[in-house]
Amino acid sequence: MKADSINLLEFISTSKRTFIIPVYQRNYDWKKIQCLTLFRDIEKIAIDIKRSIHFLGTMVYIQGEDTATFREFIVIDGQQRLTSIMLLLKAISERTTDEDIREDIYELYLINKRAPEQFRIKLKPMKSDFATYKELINGEDETLNESAITSNYKYFLELIDSSDLTPEQIYKGIQKIEVVYIQLSKENENPQLIFESLNSTGLDLTEADLIRNYLLMGQEYSKQEELYNNYWVKIERILPDQMISDFIRDYLTLKTAIIPNKDKVYKNFKEYYENLNNFDAEGILDELKTYGKYYSWFKYCSCPDIEVNKRLIQLDKLKSTVVYPFLLSVFEDCYLYRKITNKEVCNVLDTIISYVLRRMICELPTNALNKVFAILAKDVIKEKHDELELSKKIGIILLNKKGKVTFPNNNLLKESFINKDFYHFKQVRYVLEEIIKSESKENVQLEELTIEHIMPQNLNPRWQVDLGKRYKEIHETNLHKIGNLTLTAYNPELSNKAYGEKKEFYLTSNIMLNRKLAEIEEWNEKEINDRANMLFERVIQIWKFPEIEEAYINPINVTNEFEIMDDVDVTGKSPYEIQICGSSYRVDSWRNFFGKICKVMYEYDSQIFRSLLRHNDFKGRKKRIITIDKDSLNKAEAVAEGIYIEQTLNANDALNYSKLVVDKYEDMENEITYKIR
Repeated sequence: MKADSINLLEFISTSKRTFIIPVYQRNYDWKKIQCLTLFRDIEKIAIDIKRSIHFLGTMVYIQGEDTATFREFIVIDGQQRLTSIMLLLKAISERTTDEDIREDIYELYLINKRAPEQFRIKLKPMKSDFATYKELINGEDETLNESAITSNYKYFLELIDSSDLTPEQIYKGIQKIEVVYIQLSKENENPQLIFESLNSTGLDLTEADLIRNYLLMGQEYSKQEELYNNYWVKIERILPDQMISDFIRDYLTLKTAIIPNKDKVYKNFKEYYENLNNFDAEGILDELKTYGKYYSWFKYCSCPDIEVNKRLIQLDKLKSTVVYPFLLSVFEDCYLYRKITNKEVCNVLDTIISYVLRRMICELPTNALNKVFAILAKDVIKEKHDELELSKKIGIILLNKKGKVTFPNNNLLKESFINKDFYHFKQVRYVLEEIIKSESKENVQLEELTIEHIMPQNLNPRWQVDLGKRYKEIHETNLHKIGNLTLTAYNPELSNKAYGEKKEFYLTSNIMLNRKLAEIEEWNEKEINDRANMLFERVIQIWKFPEIEEAYINPINVTNEFEIMDDVDVTGKSPYEIQICGSSYRVDSWRNFFGKICKVMYEYDSQIFRSLLRHNDFKGRKKRIITIDKDSLNKAEAVAEGIYIEQTLNANDALNYSKLVVDKYEDMENEITYKIR
């Protein structure tokens, strides 16, 4: 590594030198505010006679091709500043009346004079920017494409025109700029590690950016271009940058059965990649491109199969993205390996949609599903009944889930469905739309319909008379129930009209569900409940409970396995295994159990664990349970240097304090299970 400070223009002007922005870098994307800040700084130093230099930042590069004719500098940090300075120099050359300055700028800083065409332009931005930049430098700027390159160049022209300083004075300001250059050797240094440390704040680069750089940076420049153009560009075309980070998070969840934290996707990806034996960078990029296509189908509901796509639209309405890791494996089996048919994909999606929606209606915790779908692909592989279709296997697995992750049966669903406040249920429209579509063989235009209360939200005297003496109780109890709701295009017209008047609208509706309302003589509590029961019968036909033979269903907790937050009395029971983020740990006592939880959580995030030293949850009845004071404990066990936990706890206390520790780590409660005997 070489490092030193140098005058920026001296650094740029050295002849036979080309600065290449590698393909793994972001496009040039400085906004006007950054350009303005740079310009104002240069104005200040231009008129400050006491100030001889101004530090702009670092310029980190890898020595590329080095011949007697030319040297390539592959810029890995500082490209945004370097490109902006080049644009400002070009703008100054355009506005100055000094021919010597114009010539110096062009021949010393913007081009390599008398160089071959491929080396002539001093700065070579990414491919998407290079054509525009080249035209700009060569003075062919009459019809430039709109980009950050052109807009910032024009902005610099405006700033020069409105400045109190002359172009020549601004040029003198640039002459005072210095940078620290860091030259890396591919043979002796790891550019990726240095790049990570330069971007350790995480403010500039997304997790996807870091992953792209990691896969490409170690390759020869020609290989970088090949991999970037053949794979990464194609991923970027179908998924925007932030979505790529989410996609790779779900990809890792499928591959590892562990859900990475959103800000640790890059870290987890590196760990996964470094443990692969049969994939190089090209292999994993090829797989990411394939999975990325399926992921775009999920996100944009753009699967080429119409029936499959109908189900993806439903999933999108449910906002259930936790299913994506598992769906990646299903779509791979269908569209890459041809193991299953499109029809079987539809059956799988129907089972998953039913599972998700039924749980929503029953108000079961949605965060519990993260772990279910994270490990579902591995559960399918473990499933012994090879003769069964995939949808049947999934039905068996989901029906064997208990507690917080149970698949609500029809009895459990009915109670919630009939009595639920459906009007404030986020999926009310989706449920009513699917019921309407199930009754009609023709396409019904649903876009213009709104939710209508049959018994209105505000009762006029006519409604009070029709409902009888108990009108207040009936109204409060039944207003928002599903039996009192429908979809109509005439909501403003219907408002709080009497039921007899509403029936005239319902009678002429092209929606069967509404026409049937016209057959009801009067609207009251009995009719609301009867209609809710009728709608429930439709619902269990649309979102079916899997028909699985009893022989495939396991007795509850036959393995005595529980999630960490389950309410379990463990008196007289002994733990023998903990599963944390996919890793198994053997334990032989509840003291050992508590100790293992604390140590693994400390390794996961020591800063969070250290915060427990002051947390009231661990102050104990007489003395702290987690402390730095070893001597205050009856029996101390070290979690880390200077941190101790109490070990004289009974079984239930050890489990409950373990729960309190896990509760302080976001989403970790879904990553820990244990077995007892």
